[in-house]
Amino acid sequence: MKPLSSRALAISPSPTVAMDARYKELLLRGMPVLSLGAGEPDLSMPAAGIDAAIDALREGRTRYSHMAGLPDLRVALSRKFSEENHIAYAPEEILVTSGAKQAVFTALLALLDPGDEVVIPSPYWVTYPEAVRLIGGIPVIAQTRFENGFKLTPEELRKAITPKSKLLILNSPCNPTGAVYSRAELEALAAVIVEKDLYVLSDEIYEHILFGDTQVVSLAALSPAMRERTATVNGFSKAFAMQGLRLGYIGAPASWAKAMIATQSHAAHHPSTISQYAALGCLNASKEILPAIKPHYQKTRDYTLSRLKKIPGVAWNDPQGAFYVFLSVQALLPSRVGTRKIEGSLALAEYLLEKHNLATVPGIGFGCEGYLRLSFANALADLEKALDRLEQGLRALTPG
Repeated sequence: MKPLSSRALAISPSPTVAMDARYKELLLRGMPVLSLGAGEPDLSMPAAGIDAAIDALREGRTRYSHMAGLPDLRVALSRKFSEENHIAYAPEEILVTSGAKQAVFTALLALLDPGDEVVIPSPYWVTYPEAVRLIGGIPVIAQTRFENGFKLTPEELRKAITPKSKLLILNSPCNPTGAVYSRAELEALAAVIVEKDLYVLSDEIYEHILFGDTQVVSLAALSPAMRERTATVNGFSKAFAMQGLRLGYIGAPASWAKAMIATQSHAAHHPSTISQYAALGCLNASKEILPAIKPHYQKTRDYTLSRLKKIPGVAWNDPQGAFYVFLSVQALLPSRVGTRKIEGSLALAEYLLEKHNLATVPGIGFGCEGYLRLSFANALADLEKALDRLEQGLRALTPG
């Protein structure tokens, strides 16, 4: 038989999904496993969203929607962008998608030609480079520094740009590092972006999970020049715990949005109508829902950091947003446990899962060896047990 496409064969499976699948497989086998790996909220979907979905089902509102999303939902998202992000996206410039991941993919498909280069700061969300490759683009990784909080600097951006560069992907708050760019930091990057005539895909899905006095600034809100070259990705999985309903959205300049809508019309037609009604219910009640998010994750974040301080050989930057700690285990690698040799983050994650019934995600999947991504989106009781296992597993290592 003839081979599958070279594009598909070149793609690496998502390590976060792979680790979560192994964790769930062990659960099904009755193993007492815990997870610090999954990037999903431990909160429940708000009642406003549940009620809106049930009402839509009972009233028979299950037919096709507009291919760009329910008109009422796009109007609500336009208002949300204006009030929360200070970006003036008309409803016609907004596309509702089957998850933020599909929004990213659709934006890339509408923008890139084969051979176009995309600058991606590392550490990065695992899907970014693979999505670029699937479309025929070339990911160019800009390595950031632990000492700078893993934030891309103008100098690092300039170094990564070539005549083939077309797009920068920026994620703030960042998965996996928890870094959040300040207005001054974004303005410094924007000067380079405009000078070099780049487009930007700004992934802001963790915007409501923030700590201390940290605030999120949207790139597209900085200036008219940035608004005309930036697509802003968001979704309902993180803030509204709707991850299983698979609903995201993206706002973009009119020409880019039009191309994305046309692309989606042939790929998915539109996302689930019922999920869209649930999202509309959540948006309409967002002023009551969102204030509870910050104190919930502030508590689990602070507890996690207090526990990590007791483990020798690890380091981290305190997360400013999202619900992850990107834990440096470089001082512990390579290591031995008995006769077992542990060379890198993948081997370390496998050891923790096999010997301590604890799922984590290896840093190599995020483009940064020597790290583990830990999620603190867990109930405190589960988090306590999981961190006990992490400490036990790491203390058992003999570096060298």
